Amino acid sequence: MRTLMRRAFAAGLALSPALALAHGDAAARLAAPRWTFDAAVTVPLAVSLVWYLVGLVRLASRSATTATWRGGAAWYLSGWVVLAGAIVSPLHAAGERSFAAHMLEHELLMLVAAPLLVMSRPLGVMLWALPWSWRVALAATGKTSAVSGAWRFLTAPVAASLVQMAALWGWHAPPAFDRALANSGWHIAQHVSFLVTALLVWWAMLHSPRTQRGLVVGCLFFTATASGALGALMAFSHSPWYAGYAALRLDAFGLSPTEDQQLAGLLMWVPGGLVHAAAGIALLARGLVDVPSRTVGSVGLALLAVLVAPLARAETVYVSDEQANVVHVIHASNWTHNTIATGRRPRGLEMSRDGRRLLIAAGDDDRIDVIDLAAKRVVDHLPSGADPERFALSPDGKRLYVANEADSKVSAVDIPGKRIVAEVGVGAEPEGMAVSPDGRWVIATSETASLVHFIDAATMKLVDSRMVGTRPRDALFTPDGRGLWVTSETRATATLFDMRTRTPSKVVDFDRDPGANDTVQAVGLALSPSTSRLYVALGRGDRVGEVDTASGRILRYLPAGHRVWGIALSRDGKRLYTANGLSGDVGVVDLASGRTITTIHPGGKPWGVAVGP
Repeated sequence: MRTLMRRAFAAGLALSPALALAHGDAAARLAAPRWTFDAAVTVPLAVSLVWYLVGLVRLASRSATTATWRGGAAWYLSGWVVLAGAIVSPLHAAGERSFAAHMLEHELLMLVAAPLLVMSRPLGVMLWALPWSWRVALAATGKTSAVSGAWRFLTAPVAASLVQMAALWGWHAPPAFDRALANSGWHIAQHVSFLVTALLVWWAMLHSPRTQRGLVVGCLFFTATASGALGALMAFSHSPWYAGYAALRLDAFGLSPTEDQQLAGLLMWVPGGLVHAAAGIALLARGLVDVPSRTVGSVGLALLAVLVAPLARAETVYVSDEQANVVHVIHASNWTHNTIATGRRPRGLEMSRDGRRLLIAAGDDDRIDVIDLAAKRVVDHLPSGADPERFALSPDGKRLYVANEADSKVSAVDIPGKRIVAEVGVGAEPEGMAVSPDGRWVIATSETASLVHFIDAATMKLVDSRMVGTRPRDALFTPDGRGLWVTSETRATATLFDMRTRTPSKVVDFDRDPGANDTVQAVGLALSPSTSRLYVALGRGDRVGEVDTASGRILRYLPAGHRVWGIALSRDGKRLYTANGLSGDVGVVDLASGRTITTIHPGGKPWGVAVGP
C-alpha cells in the first residue's frame, strides 16, 4: 500500500502535463490532456448558467441591492464551476486514459458539485428567467399529483440512497463501464446519472424534515458503507476489471493498470466514505443535543384556568374550515358554537374595520365572501382573482390585497367598486399577505420561490424581492411598521425584516432549538398587544412557540392540536386560539398558565382564526 501511494503521488504530479487524451492512436496517447468542448456537454452547461443568471438579474432588478442573492448565487456558481471543471477541463480527458482520474472526476461531481448546487436552491431563481405564463404553468404542473408524488418518492432518503447505489454499482460493472469508455453517448449518460442521483441524495439529506433525521443519518452511513465497499473491492483487487483501461496502460507514469484501478478504489473508498460519514455524524450530533426537561405545572393552576375560563371577556372567535365549507362561530362566554355556510374551501379571513363584517377567501370559487355578522350569513361577494388563499385589508378598509396562488399574482381589489384595479406578478404560489400600518407597503410571500415581495401600494409596482427560508407562509407587520415578521414552513424559522433596509435583522430558528418537536414547522403568526411576545404556529409540530421579540429567544412551547395552522389572540391578549387542521378542533390556551382551557371539536379542517366582538 505504501508503494502504491508513492506511485500515486508521482502519477498525480505527472497527470496535469502529460497524460494522454483518449483511447486513440499512439500519438494521441502521448499528447497532453486538453480541454473538452463537446457540444453535448458545453451547451447544457452554458444554458444552465445563462438561465440562472437571467433569473438572478431579473430578481436583482426588483431589489434595492443584490446583497440578498449573494449567498445562494455563491453556492450555485461554486457548484457550477466545480461541475464545469470536472467535465470540461483536462481532467475529463485524463479520465479517458486513467481510471484514477476518471474516479476523481466522478467524486467531484457527486461529493462537491451536487451538494453545492442543492444548497443554492436555484429553482426559485431560475423560474424568474421564464415568461410569466410559463412560471404559472410550471407551478401548476409541479402541484399535480403525478409530479409531486414522483418528486416526494425520489427525494425520500431511502429511495434516493437506493437509486444512487444502483447507479453507482451498475455503472461500475465491467460490461457497462467498458461500454461507457468506448461510446461517448454512454459516457455522457454515465455522468448524467451520477450527477442526477447525487442531486437527489443531497436534496433528501439536506432538506428532509427533522422527524426523518434518524433515517437520514442511517442513509448517509449506508451510502458511505456501500460506496466504500465498492471502492475497497477495487483497491484490493489484484487484476484490472476493465478491458478498456487495461489496453491503454499507464506504465510510463509508474502505474500498472491494476495499480491505477487500486488508486481509483482508494479515491472512492476514503474521500467518498468520509464525506457521507462526516455528514451523518454532524446530523447525529445535532440530534443528540439534550432536550431540557419540561416543568410540570401544578394541579391548582389547571383548576384555576378552568374556573376562570367561563368568566372570560365576551368575544366571538371565527374559524374557517376548508373541508366543511363553513365558518365556525365560537362564543367565548360559554364555548358554544354554530356555523355559517361559505363558498368552497374557505381559508384566509379578516374582520372589517368596523367589526360588522367578516371577509373570507373562498379559494375554489375564486371570490371573497362577505359575511354580515348580525345576519350570520354571506351577503355579498368580491372579486379576488384566481385561487385566493390569504389577503390583507388596507388601513382605510377600502382595498383588499389578495394572493392568487394559481396565477402567481397579487390582486388589488377596490371594495366599494367591487372590482380588481391592479395586478402584480410575483413568485410562484404566493400565500402570505400583509399591509403596513401606514398603508405604504403591500407584502406577499412566494412559497415556491422562497421570496418576500415588497410592493408599493400607491403604484402597485414590485419594488423589491428578498430571499427567506424555504416555503414562507405568513407575514405580519409590527404596529409601528418598522418590522416585518415572516415564517418559513419547511425551514421552521421566523425572520424579522427591518423595513428601513428590507433586510433580515433577526431569525428565530425553531429547527435548531433542542426543545422543539422533530416535526416542527413555522406557519401562522400572532403578536401580543404589548408587542413583547410573538406567537408562531408550528404546524405538524403540534405546538405554538412563544418568542421574546426583543432578544429573539424562544421562551416556551404552548399546547395545540395536530397541524396547528392559524392562530389568534383574544382581544385582551390573555388567551390564544389555535386552528388545528388534522385533529379537527380549536384549542383555547390560557397564556398565564400555559395550559389548555378548553378544546372545541367542530370537525372538518380548521384553517384560519379571527376574533371579533
